[in-house]
Amino acid sequence: MKCLTGVIVLNFFLSVNCVNNNEDVWEENLTNKFSIDASTEGLQKVNLKCGSESMTVELLTKEEFNGVMYTRGSFYKQKEPCFVKPKLSGDKTLKMKFNFNQCQTLKEGDVFSNVIIIQHDAELITTGDAAFQVECDFRKPRSLTVGADFQARDTSKTVFGSRITLTSPDPSAVSHHKRSKRDTVKSDTHEVTFIPYLEEDDSESDYEEVIIGSSSNERKIVDEL
Repeated sequence: MKCLTGVIVLNFFLSVNCVNNNEDVWEENLTNKFSIDASTEGLQKVNLKCGSESMTVELLTKEEFNGVMYTRGSFYKQKEPCFVKPKLSGDKTLKMKFNFNQCQTLKEGDVFSNVIIIQHDAELITTGDAAFQVECDFRKPRSLTVGADFQARDTSKTVFGSRITLTSPDPSAVSHHKRSKRDTVKSDTHEVTFIPYLEEDDSESDYEEVIIGSSSNERKIVDEL
């Protein structure tokens, strides 16, 4: 009887140990192996316009967009202007505009930034979703020549640069995303457009920056290796 009891107790501890080991493996698989990386799937372009007190982000997709676009941290409240969704079926464009004191916009010196999440599913972040860090830069360039007429203006409201950087839509995976030069576009004006990089366009260029100047004409600048 004592021998049988010992066998039962031993089997119990072996079973518990096995279950715990399986839980450890399961937890490791979820936390370390599963992540949502940055993607530009289905996107045609993302445009940023910086104003004196606000920023406007406009999305254009290749096909009908049925998802949502919002600033990071605004999904659960789902309130405009920090959260927007298509108003009409079949829309391929989506626009959001918010002030610098809204939507948890960060201010570092004279640079205002936020992270825009583009989510193809209205409820969940999934593979193929994207996020972009958008920046409006009011810092006056050191090389700027200041004339008498320029000095008379309030330069604190003048945008001297804008930037869009592709990043991960999953906050826990941001640090794991390896950025390349293709992930960032910047402009020395108030407006910049991000156009997803296509592998078939790869030649000697490392990345493309699309800049829209004050004349509203698009210019492509290719930085060669």
